[in-house]
Amino acid sequence: MPASDLRRVHAVTDNFFFWQGLRWIPIGVALIVFSIAMMPAVPLSKAVRPWIGVPFLAIAFWLSTRVLGRYYARHFGRVRMDLSRHKTRTSVKWFVVYPAIAAAFIVDARWHPPVLVSALVFGAAIEAYRESTGGGRLHYVVAAVGFVAFSLLPALGVLFTGKGALGAVIGLTGVVYAIGGLLDHREMVRILGANDVSDVSAV
Repeated sequence: MPASDLRRVHAVTDNFFFWQGLRWIPIGVALIVFSIAMMPAVPLSKAVRPWIGVPFLAIAFWLSTRVLGRYYARHFGRVRMDLSRHKTRTSVKWFVVYPAIAAAFIVDARWHPPVLVSALVFGAAIEAYRESTGGGRLHYVVAAVGFVAFSLLPALGVLFTGKGALGAVIGLTGVVYAIGGLLDHREMVRILGANDVSDVSAV
């Protein structure tokens, strides 16, 4: 196997869970449903809107963890990751990325800046996700650039700021989950192949 191909295989197996793209599609659909429910044009009461996406998210997580988890175990086996190799990624995720997203939502909802800070943060988070989970997958570069462009829409008068805009950011995130997940799966199949696997592999 050429060294470049071997590096790609290692990048996938070292971040195996994150390349199982079909897992992200149900979550993406649930986020899109939640985004639609939050649109002012949808005839729903304010008390109901935030709860519309809850059952969809519950079903999505069940599909992602139980149904699709078994699918990937059956066709690709299992990889026991060395968690010590990813301590930096885990720390940055919990202590930098997630707090930054929460803070960006608060800024956009409360102060209505002319640029969607949450979209900028999501763009940066997507690129950080791509780099920290094996690189490659240029569709995430396109998605990150798309979020940056989306952040400018209020300044151009195309999108109102406030909670409605946050719903649009969540919907765009759902689209990235769904399309990115499908492309991740295709890329993993191309790199690793897919076969029925009865035993458990460890890398």
